[in-house]
Amino acid sequence: MFSRTSKVKSLSAKTVLFSSTMQIGDCSYIDGNSFALAVQKKSDTFDSVDVHFEDYDIFKKPFYIPRLNEPVISRFSNPNPFIHVGNIDVIGVSSSAVVGVGNVGHIRMESRVKHIREIPKKTEKTPIEDSTHTP
Repeated sequence: MFSRTSKVKSLSAKTVLFSSTMQIGDCSYIDGNSFALAVQKKSDTFDSVDVHFEDYDIFKKPFYIPRLNEPVISRFSNPNPFIHVGNIDVIGVSSSAVVGVGNVGHIRMESRVKHIREIPKKTEKTPIEDSTHTP
């Protein structure tokens, strides 16, 4: 891989979460995945419940990578082996995302989330009978 030097004056990031990457400089491969189970349960008493990724089909399905129908032909010329960047201000990077300065040969990122909500249905109230109505 072509060797370069990346120079970044400043980088500010508020949040980098869940298998995300901030990459300064060249690298050949970035691979990340993030699996999450989000459980919301509304009840008077909350009992902990064991939940496992393997219990849900979304985490068993193979990772799908779409294929290009046409070949990609590219040519690069790097006469200056330096990358100069000023200020980078990132609010947030989450769920298998990449912020990069430089060249990455291959990136494969995956994020899967299963939301589970257990909220009891509201009980239906019976209509109040009209006292002025006589049968």
